[in-house]
Amino acid sequence: MLKLSDNNNNIEDEIKQGQFGLSMSDHILHLPAFIDRDQCLSVMNSLDNLERDNSAPYTDGLLNDDADTYFDPDIEYIDKVRDRIFVDGLKEYASKVRSFNWSYYDTKSFHCSEMIIRRYNIGSQFKYHHDDIIGEIFPHWFLRRQNILTCNFYFSDGKDYDGGDLVFTCTDKVFHPSMGDIIIFPSNWMFYHQVNEITRGKRYAGTVWLYYGSAKRMPNAKSKEWA
Repeated sequence: MLKLSDNNNNIEDEIKQGQFGLSMSDHILHLPAFIDRDQCLSVMNSLDNLERDNSAPYTDGLLNDDADTYFDPDIEYIDKVRDRIFVDGLKEYASKVRSFNWSYYDTKSFHCSEMIIRRYNIGSQFKYHHDDIIGEIFPHWFLRRQNILTCNFYFSDGKDYDGGDLVFTCTDKVFHPSMGDIIIFPSNWMFYHQVNEITRGKRYAGTVWLYYGSAKRMPNAKSKEWA
């Protein structure tokens, strides 16, 4: 399990023990088979015919170069998948995770992010990290925003790969996602998480975020701008 800085270790222990009146695991919502199976199969097939996007952000946490990353791929069903997550998935989160403090935020200022999809191959893994980005720079990208919620989604059948579990430092729960699953959780530093190494098969998964702010591709890189 990842150890945070000494200054944060006591806070993390207190949170786990419920001393702040929070249940960390209750803030992690797992929605099984939430995305249509046919859409999942179609997306995986389309990705297998695309070249990886070497300029995509959010690749610095990969511990090797064995994963293929796709940034907002223009493929069939991807918009339906995004709508399913941001419309229906977030409604489920709001209704089931009552302890999340929505009143703290101006929800009219929320944005739905770009979509990052990865094909994790044997040997691929993603190191411990959190998703609360504020003014960080990635290759070809400048981000000035704060992520509020992380929405992970999964296209692969869980029987088709070994390893690849999603694990958190704040709970002993281990997730081995399967086809159509969505897992939603806060993006802040209390929800450090990682993807364990793939030891068999391939794991197709992606992430989108609910956020404040903007993301813009830097000069000499092709794509859209967000404001």
